[in-house]
Amino acid sequence: MLANKNILSVLAISITTFFWGISFSSTKILLQVFPAEQIAFLRLVIAIISLAFALITMKQKFIEKKDWLSVLAGGVTGVFLYFLFENNGLRFTNAGTASLIVCTAPVLNLIAGSLFFKERYSWQRWIGVFLSFVGVYFIIRFGNDSTIALENMKGNILVLLAACSWVIFTRVNVSLMRKYNPVLVNFYQSLIGMLCLGILALPKGINFAVFNVIITVNLIYLGVFCSAVAYILYLFALKNLGSATTTTFINMIPVFGVLGGVVILHETLFAGQIIGGALVILGVSIVTLKGNKRKDDYLQEDKEKALKV
Repeated sequence: MLANKNILSVLAISITTFFWGISFSSTKILLQVFPAEQIAFLRLVIAIISLAFALITMKQKFIEKKDWLSVLAGGVTGVFLYFLFENNGLRFTNAGTASLIVCTAPVLNLIAGSLFFKERYSWQRWIGVFLSFVGVYFIIRFGNDSTIALENMKGNILVLLAACSWVIFTRVNVSLMRKYNPVLVNFYQSLIGMLCLGILALPKGINFAVFNVIITVNLIYLGVFCSAVAYILYLFALKNLGSATTTTFINMIPVFGVLGGVVILHETLFAGQIIGGALVILGVSIVTLKGNKRKDDYLQEDKEKALKV
């Protein structure tokens, strides 16, 4: 049973990274007609509607009072601040640099675990993280936008803050996933993020005249698949795989991002990107396989107790 859950969790986080990787292409299309805050707000409106329908079929619909602070922290960091930092950071730095910085989240997560949670990791896991990070560098460095714009520190710092906010989001949700369904948590955190973004997006006014089939399809994709479905799958994987393994899969986002750029935006695929993608997949595989003996995963003690029963 435990092995089956792990397999499903790996599948869930793989699908999540695929959705989020393709989202770069959708967001790039939408940035031609909407400000960054409005894109995030509109996708969350669609996500909330989708999640509301899912909640109708659930028995558990409420969060205990003592857990609301964690729910609020997750909504603010992983939804509101993440989109705010990342989308605005892209205004000042190029997409290649932004993707590289966002994918430092697994490294930041391991560092946070070592410094603040006294977690210990095997050397194999560190090698896996290193390989996947090197793969991300190859994908970005040898893409059609091969220059890494280090000169524009404002955008880089904003995107780095987005990566930091995602690590906090992941850590906060670890305890919530022990008690609640991912759909329930995602609904309330997305609602919090939407309300916060609405304060920034609505005063500017939304130009509904720009809506057409392409714009509508991309917004639905971002809202339903990238915000509703992907967040649920991410939280499901977090519940079963732990934060270290789950965040490492974030490094696969540029792999699908490059493929999305080739297919959707007709960008050129270079040999260096193929090599980078192979390194990312190898690194993620090492982290996942070596995760069977993991002292860092928060569910390990509960799983061992369950096996003894």
